[in-house]
Amino acid sequence: MRKHLLSLVLAAATVIGGGALVGCRQESPAPAPAIENLPAQSFKREWGANLELKDDTVDRVFVKEDLVFVYTKKNYAYGLNRGSGVVRFSDRVTDSRIPMHPPVVLKEHIVIPTNTTLEIYRRDAQKKERSFTPDSAPRTNASGWVGGSRVFFGVDSRGSGRVVAIELVPGQYKPVNQVWDLMAKTGVQISAGPATLSGVVYAAFSDGQVFAVNADNRQSIWPPTSTGPTFQTFGPINADLQVDDFGVYVPSTDSKFYCLDKTQGKEKWKYYAGAPLESTPAITATMVYLPVGGRGVVAIDKVNGPAIREPKWVVKDAVKLVSEDEKYAYFQRKDNIIVAIEKASGEQRFTSKRTDLVAFGTNTKDATIYAATKDGQVLAITPVLKPGGVGELALAE
Repeated sequence: MRKHLLSLVLAAATVIGGGALVGCRQESPAPAPAIENLPAQSFKREWGANLELKDDTVDRVFVKEDLVFVYTKKNYAYGLNRGSGVVRFSDRVTDSRIPMHPPVVLKEHIVIPTNTTLEIYRRDAQKKERSFTPDSAPRTNASGWVGGSRVFFGVDSRGSGRVVAIELVPGQYKPVNQVWDLMAKTGVQISAGPATLSGVVYAAFSDGQVFAVNADNRQSIWPPTSTGPTFQTFGPINADLQVDDFGVYVPSTDSKFYCLDKTQGKEKWKYYAGAPLESTPAITATMVYLPVGGRGVVAIDKVNGPAIREPKWVVKDAVKLVSEDEKYAYFQRKDNIIVAIEKASGEQRFTSKRTDLVAFGTNTKDATIYAATKDGQVLAITPVLKPGGVGELALAE
């Protein structure tokens, strides 16, 4: 039996400057931070939280809306306030040894998919509402938009892969209900997580077909083509799709990265990577940061350029984007060092020196970097671009 250990906080969070603890536990205030002059091209510690892990280690970090999520190897999930580091909830989500899927933040709920269930929490109180077992187990990562009440994910079912839509708002007969599914046309399975935006679901299957359907009724929103109401690539699509107001982003194993018009399904531009694409890119206001096997992370201008895009630059030893500001993009390097790359030139300008951070979130909204050590020290860090500020220096030796 699963042991759900949810409380408003089972882990204490020490907030820099405040020393406050969430919940009823009372401990001594944290030592005062070492305030000093901050040099340019350094990193400032905004807050820190200690999850006090026992016989467990940090696995992954996710940045979602107003929360930073920390997953552990034993499948605990911690939700921290993005602005303060206060721990708002924690739970042993599943007893399974299979890693959980990333969380989905909706209007009223937080959903954490496991290998068999959807674990559903109230967003207002971060309190466990229920566990829901869909007809078929989740295979892909899930998605949903923050103003909605539905979650979408791919499942393997007999005969063909499918994308299913689960409604979380209580109805007359069922508090949680599967309202539709979308089946692959050619009997293939599904590996790519769908993307959602403003009432539309974008999904891709292992035959290379990409669909755009109405989230309410599964009706296609793209005009028909020779292959039907889809966009066709020439290889299986294994990496999650992404979507924003500019377009739909499709990494394919045919070695091409496609940017599609989200309302018509037509190609806006593409990039020839020269290798099968198996990783989901980070999409910011103007850029695509695409991991390419054997090359590193490729930076592509998503807004301006020809129909066949060329990269602006490549960070050869980068793992993924962690944040960006107007001047720099910040990447996790393979040795867990943070590198600051000048966006105009692609040149490396400065790095962190601390090496004990093992998990980084991807933040595409601002420059704050969210990271954690193996033993559960969680940090929010901001780059210092000009001298003269004061604060606690972070990521130094």
